[in-house]
Amino acid sequence: MPALIIYGSLAPGESNHSVMAPIKGDWQKATIKGKLQEGGWGSSLGYNGFISVNSEEAETINCYVLFSEDLPSNWDYLDEFEGDGYQRIQTEYELENGKKGIGFIYALNQ
Repeated sequence: MPALIIYGSLAPGESNHSVMAPIKGDWQKATIKGKLQEGGWGSSLGYNGFISVNSEEAETINCYVLFSEDLPSNWDYLDEFEGDGYQRIQTEYELENGKKGIGFIYALNQ
């Protein structure tokens, strides 16, 4: 099942969550390893952007994972919303129940 890791303004209860309205699926709380850094349009709203870092520098970041069959038909829509400052990459997540997987995340374009 396609998975999108969300850590910022698109997360449930956050300022841009309405952008996710057309995409139906199952939201689950999770954590990822990486770093949040100032950059991208989200920083002006108080949401720093995700970057991949080596394990020594990595911090635990709380996030959500959206599992949805609707994601593949919405990648272009989400890519356009995120804009040139972000790129969709894959990273590992860990759900609250300990299950791990790989999903897409919007990371700062570096």
